[in-house]
Amino acid sequence: MYKHIVFWKLKEQANGMSKQELATEVKRRLDELPAHIPEIVSYETGINIGDYGASFFDVSVIGVYKNKDTFWDYTKYPIHDAVVAYIQSVQEDEQIVDYDL
Repeated sequence: MYKHIVFWKLKEQANGMSKQELATEVKRRLDELPAHIPEIVSYETGINIGDYGASFFDVSVIGVYKNKDTFWDYTKYPIHDAVVAYIQSVQEDEQIVDYDL
């Protein structure tokens, strides 16, 4: 199995929305992907609720795929591209970790 983990730090405001509203919208868009992309084995999204100094990122996704090839297939769907484009428009930072289970 191939695991893909992404963390996003969002802008304080964008598109007339606060950071919390942006986080909710990012999560909503991410949560739509499994219904459209059969390569996803499991998918978990979350909005950070930590309120201590080490809580840098605002939203995360953990996706699991059969292998690296099916992960790359997942990235080629137009709906995936649309979600990525939206997130890139409201993010300050992004960090990614991929590994085999």
